[in-house]
Amino acid sequence: MNNNDNPIDPIDVQVGGDADPGGIAQTITSEDIQALLLSPDPVDTRLEALKQMRAELEARAAADRGEEFAPLIAEIDDAITQLSAGDAEGLA
Repeated sequence: MNNNDNPIDPIDVQVGGDADPGGIAQTITSEDIQALLLSPDPVDTRLEALKQMRAELEARAAADRGEEFAPLIAEIDDAITQLSAGDAEGLA
């Protein structure tokens, strides 16, 4: 097998540097949560999307040794509470 057949692409980055890939890919960000909270979509649609986000983070939390998902889960819970109660203007 020559080098052209190798399916693995090496990454030449310094460990801990800016280009170092994270240990757990966080596909859900705080910005995603805020975008859903403030979206013009119907409340039911936004609540369902937030609940799906929370379920995904809960499922991944078992592998989260650094408690990286806890703040995101708390933010999702706050967003769900706000949408459910209609507390903030323009959310419902």
